[in-house]
Parts: sequence; C-alpha cells; structure tokens
Amino acid sequence: MGLLLFNNAPTCTISTQFFPTKSTHVTANSFPSFSHCHVSFPSSGQKVGLRRRARVRTYGIKCSAKVDYVKGSAAVNEKSVSVILLAGGKGKRMGASMPKQYLPLLGQPIALYSLYTFSRMIEVKEIVVVCDPSYEDIFEEAKDKINVDLKFTLPGKERQDSVYSGLQAVDLNSELVCIHDSARPLVRSGDVEKVLKDGWLIGAAVLGVPVKATIKEANSDSYVVKTLDRKTLWEMQTPQVIKPELLRKGFELVHRGGLEVTDDVSIVEHLKILYM
Repeated sequence: MGLLLFNNAPTCTISTQFFPTKSTHVTANSFPSFSHCHVSFPSSGQKVGLRRRARVRTYGIKCSAKVDYVKGSAAVNEKSVSVILLAGGKGKRMGASMPKQYLPLLGQPIALYSLYTFSRMIEVKEIVVVCDPSYEDIFEEAKDKINVDLKFTLPGKERQDSVYSGLQAVDLNSELVCIHDSARPLVRSGDVEKVLKDGWLIGAAVLGVPVKATIKEANSDSYVVKTLDRKTLWEMQTPQVIKPELLRKGFELVHRGGLEVTDDVSIVEHLKILYM
C-alpha cells in the first residue's frame, strides 16, 4: 500500500502481499521495478517458494522520495482528528442479503474492524458513522469498547453527499478529517498514521496502490484512443485525509458548479491550489 500526496513529493511505504493459489516462485531479478525504491529479499536472486496454505510472505518497499518536514510540524495532535466512517452503501453488486459492510467476518460485522482500528489511535477524537438508522445498533453495541465520541448522520444519494453529511457533524475544532469506507476492514494503523501526518503537513493525502492492469482510454464509440502509462497511475483507496477548511471550500465549489466526484480528494483537486 502506498501513500500518494498532492504536491508531487510522496513519502510512502508499499507492502506487496502474495496470496497464491498454486506453487510459484519469485526472484529479486523478476520483481517489478520501482523508481528509487529498495527491495529486501532473503538474499539477492534467491528463489522464494510460496505454496498453497503456506504463510503469507510480505516484502516491504520503501520509497526514497522525501517530504520537507522542516517547513512545518508533521506531528498530528492528540484528539485532533475526526473520522467519517462511510457505512451507508447498499452493496448491490455483492448480491448479498445485506450491505457488505455488515456481513460477518470472523464473528463480527466487517464495519467494526476499521471502527476499532481508528478508535485506538490517540489522534482520533470522534468517529462520525454515516449509515442508515436501522444499522446504528451495530455500532452502538460497540460503544463500550471504544474511547472516542460516536456520532451518526444519514447517508446521501451519492458518496459525495454522504461525505458532506458526515462533515456537518464534525467537531468544529478538529484539525483533520479522515474519511474511510467501512467495507475496507484491513486498514492498518501504521498506514493511517502516515497519511494523517502528510495530510496535516500538505493539506490532503490519500492511501493508494500502483495500477497493475493495462488501462486504455476509449471514445464514446468504444474505439481505443490511447494506452495510458500505468507507471503514472494510482488506484485510490481509503482513508483519505483532508484539512476540514479545505474540504468545506471544495464542497462549496462542487455544489456551486453541480460537479460530481467519485472520491474525496477529487473535491480538493477542483480547487486547483496547493494548500499548505
């Protein structure tokens, strides 16, 4: 998982996890190359066997690009972050009897995993859950296990409407807004800390992964226009961290122009400014 910033100076840690369905081999020489990255293997060129049901092996890749932290403090204050946990999706593509974020995973609803992860972070002061009232009891039952304030707001028609609904409930003294999809239960606190730190310094930051598939741009008649350079493409994930005043200005522009956005940092991109 990589950390993508909006000032072209990223600092990130990318973890590549292998989940093989059959025996395969990976060598240092055959591993995908990353500009200015360092890959650690047991030894150079050594083959690593990954068999069915074997333990998952994770190799860390640390990018050498650096953010200039001298310009400002990168320390995120305790109890200064409001988390907007999006849990109002219908999950129609899943074809399940309930939205996927409420399906049980190892004994508890999927949405609770990220709720607990954020609640244990010292930077977080509150979690605003955006969900249908019929599912509020799932989070209310977990209230005794968390040490942050818990609020609820109603979801909107589109994702941007749900984010805006959550933003209205955010504490006015919060210094950062951290938006996360509750259907993503495996987010790690270490990755959240990195994106919080860079969001605080830069204004907006988001977790993402490099695109692996070949992406082609097509016209309205389905004719290929060009093949995009995947080395410059990133798939956005969550959390997405934005300073609240910047997010509010972005929403003013979005509402004024009747714009549609598919993720939260796109709202900020419409401002076309570097916000420090």
